[in-house]
Amino acid sequence: MIEIELHRPLVPKRLPEELAQKVAEYIPPRPLFPKRTNGAQKSVEEFHTQISQVSQLILDEYRELYRADMSGPDSADRRQSLVYQLNSSGKYFAFKEQLKYAVVKIVREKYLKTVKFQDSDERKAFLSELYVYLLDQMHVGLNKFLLLEDESPIPEPLTDVAQLKLFAREAEVNENFDLAAKFYQERIARDRNNPDHWLDYGTFCLYLNDLTKAEECFKECVAIDQRHLNGLLLYGVVCTMQDKHEPAETFFESATSVEPRSMLAWTMLGLFYHGIGNGIGTEMALLEANKLNAAFARALWEEEKERERLEREKDREAAERYKAEKEKGDDISVKDQGEETKAPPEPEKQLDVKTNDKKSRKHNPAQGKPGRGVKTPPEGSSAARSPTTGAPQTAPAPEDGETTTPVRETSPVPLQTVYMQVIEFLLDVKAMPFTERALAYHLLEPMGGPSAEYHIALARLKLQKRQLEEAAESLQEALQFDHQSADAWAIMGHVKYLSGDMEMAKDCYERTLAFVSDPSEVHSIYLRLASIYLQEGRFQEAKNTFLMACKRSATCVAWLGVGMACYRLEQLDEAEDALSEANILNNTDPEVWAYLSMVCLKTGRQVEAEQALKYAIKVRKHHLALVM
Repeated sequence: MIEIELHRPLVPKRLPEELAQKVAEYIPPRPLFPKRTNGAQKSVEEFHTQISQVSQLILDEYRELYRADMSGPDSADRRQSLVYQLNSSGKYFAFKEQLKYAVVKIVREKYLKTVKFQDSDERKAFLSELYVYLLDQMHVGLNKFLLLEDESPIPEPLTDVAQLKLFAREAEVNENFDLAAKFYQERIARDRNNPDHWLDYGTFCLYLNDLTKAEECFKECVAIDQRHLNGLLLYGVVCTMQDKHEPAETFFESATSVEPRSMLAWTMLGLFYHGIGNGIGTEMALLEANKLNAAFARALWEEEKERERLEREKDREAAERYKAEKEKGDDISVKDQGEETKAPPEPEKQLDVKTNDKKSRKHNPAQGKPGRGVKTPPEGSSAARSPTTGAPQTAPAPEDGETTTPVRETSPVPLQTVYMQVIEFLLDVKAMPFTERALAYHLLEPMGGPSAEYHIALARLKLQKRQLEEAAESLQEALQFDHQSADAWAIMGHVKYLSGDMEMAKDCYERTLAFVSDPSEVHSIYLRLASIYLQEGRFQEAKNTFLMACKRSATCVAWLGVGMACYRLEQLDEAEDALSEANILNNTDPEVWAYLSMVCLKTGRQVEAEQALKYAIKVRKHHLALVM
């Protein structure tokens, strides 16, 4: 049996990234939260609010009663008449019931009285104390009602619209569609005049096959910005899926008018014409798209040539500068050596003659003849080319009667077909019917055909349609073309994860993260790999992987994973830091509140544990699942 040990891996792997020792180092600095009132203070403020509301109602009743004659009887008679009016109309009882709830809350929250009194003396003492306190607080509430005070400023949200989009995409990948819709709607509520917010929400609705809501979103996007290219295209896609071909054609043609040099717009128009059987329109649109693709390839080629030319000039200038400095240094060293040795005049003259001869050859190379044993290469041979660039050196002009054949430049060829460049956009917006057409057209192209990119795109389409077996087959074909494709291994991991094969999913995810090049989307890889580690009880690996996700793009789910792993490792301080950060990013996650409750319970803070548990039950009672 022969054992072979390699000095370095056959497939290059990236070095493991170093993680900080403490979780707190990954949490960005945040401003201090304003002090939150506790339950007792909140109940008192509620009492003040009720006093203000009842006072306003009594004042309105008084004005209604004495509107005709404000200079009538004295204040005592007016008070007696007002009380009679309130009692006879039943409003006095309604006001008393309105204040009753606030008083009960003060008794429970401030005085912590929830059981009956044992004797009458204790009850009388408590009622006396409560009466005095309520009377004082009533005066405070009346003063607040009569004084016009500025409202406290509303604090700025801690998450921006970019983070909300990341949270929505994360929830969408985790198939938590209700939470994803909530984040998309919150982005729209932040800024209803941003067309991109409506576009993203419409794309999400298109993925759920809710065509009516998707159409409304894209219509709103186009109404805000009538030159929004993606909005016009996706509105046409939705109309096509609803068999509204006339408005769909209008919007696709509008997209080509808005961006006449958009290869995406012309290709989408060609795919639409192909779907409705318009062969002439299909040929016209795809011909224009191919022209733009060729022009784009030529522009890239010319840009690359210009960059190479600038690099050659820079290298040539550096070489000339180095040569000049070297010759200057040789002249100085020769002069110093002559002064030190004091050589006889005859050798010095010979040295000057040689130096002058060398300089004359430098300034006029035609005077220098090759010595014995040196052959001059013929013109046009490979030896007459520059040793660095391979370009032919300057040759004498041709004599009369001689003709030169011009060198024909090779025209640049596009790296991809127009369909493959459009497929990425179609997969992102979940336009599945158009994606299928583009993939079929790509196979018929001379530059198309099966490739790693084609099979990866086909696998992504099958994954969106939840055809996991067919997606796995396409990925196997992609790996036959390129076994080091990070995207292929990442999608293979997702397929195995969704099919329940956690061992294979873990192997694919680990292989993906070991590659030097990153896949297109790495956040979900970290989250799913870390969740597998949690299921296997490898809590330290789970913590490190969740931290890598937080380091790249911090989300509530990632910080919750860090908190869960730290809780299992009995690192309660680290767990509390991570869970607090998760709660800042999303304070409606019941699992975060549940773990915070358990951390507080283990650290001896029973009151805080009860509060956290109440919040967990409040935010989502039917989804509460404590992992004890």
